[in-house]
Amino acid sequence: MARKLFVFGNIGDLHELPKGGGGQTSCRRVMQGFKDAGLEIAHVSRHFAEWEGKLLHVIEVLFFGVTDLFKIFFHLRKEDPQSTVFFHMTFSGPLLPYEYIVTKMVRMMGFKSVMYLQGGQFLHYYNKGGKRYRALFAKVLNMQATVMFEGKEGIDLVRPFTTVPLSHFPSYTFNKDIPSTLPKRPTDTVRLLFFGRIDANKNIDVVIKCFEALCTRHDNIHLTIIGGPGNSKAYVSQIDQMIAQSPYRDRIERHGLSPFSFIKEKMQSHHFFIFPTSEPCEGHSNALSEAMSQGLIPIVSDHNFNRSIVGDDRLVVKGLSPSAFAEKVETILDEGSYETIANQMLERERALYSYEAVNPRITQELEAL
Repeated sequence: MARKLFVFGNIGDLHELPKGGGGQTSCRRVMQGFKDAGLEIAHVSRHFAEWEGKLLHVIEVLFFGVTDLFKIFFHLRKEDPQSTVFFHMTFSGPLLPYEYIVTKMVRMMGFKSVMYLQGGQFLHYYNKGGKRYRALFAKVLNMQATVMFEGKEGIDLVRPFTTVPLSHFPSYTFNKDIPSTLPKRPTDTVRLLFFGRIDANKNIDVVIKCFEALCTRHDNIHLTIIGGPGNSKAYVSQIDQMIAQSPYRDRIERHGLSPFSFIKEKMQSHHFFIFPTSEPCEGHSNALSEAMSQGLIPIVSDHNFNRSIVGDDRLVVKGLSPSAFAEKVETILDEGSYETIANQMLERERALYSYEAVNPRITQELEAL
């Protein structure tokens, strides 16, 4: 029976704010949830690549990949395979060969391995991959004691070629952070919000253009953008320049990397969460879950798991047209259905994606290994 998890993933420095968007936030939340459930946790953080340039990126990934492997080996030597399970949080995709090496080493050391496939990147790699890639993916999965997925779509993909137990482990919010009723929001303004990594694949430019399209027809629209830089400083500069040059810049707030307490406070006064992501790794977005937990209405792109998470086609946009995102907002305002849908999102988060709805089940499955 497992009493301890040895976690390997993109955790980062626990003394610093999470970097790179939701990946590190998700890893930390998962670890905290298991601690709260009574499991003992040890971890090695996978190096977070930050070097710019293709060659430097390859060198960084290879060097620190070997370094991390040695860290895992030396730490696991001190653990008992009978009571400790290796828990690997990964986005897979191009990391698949590395996942094979890590799993092979861990299994040779006598430990059971659990893989938690975060995000939706592996879906695209598997569907576009050749026979060798698909065979290796199946082999890695079949070496696990169980495999967990952020999105149900992943379970549907792999079920035909594996007999390993499969679990849906969505991102969740802690129940203490979910209000019992909708926060009281301003009635004289309509406030749009984006928070997350400022990255080209998050399409923050679409958020700004959606806002500007609404401003041409309404004089009470406001926008807040919160987030630290992604891999491209040039894109961050582009976004800041778009804001500076916007004819409605006096109605835009821009904040950098911020703690959740600040973001949660901002969510109380906003109405819509605009989320036009096309990020290949996007899974069950922490930001999307957090927005739903506060009763914001998410207007999302039809990408990876977004549609199944919100569970309402009225909130899903095909493509990345700013005017299409603006039309979704305007339709809800015109119909007067804002409060009904906002309540629907809050209750959906509580019922399906809260700590109490998710963590006890997952903890029980791990303890049974």
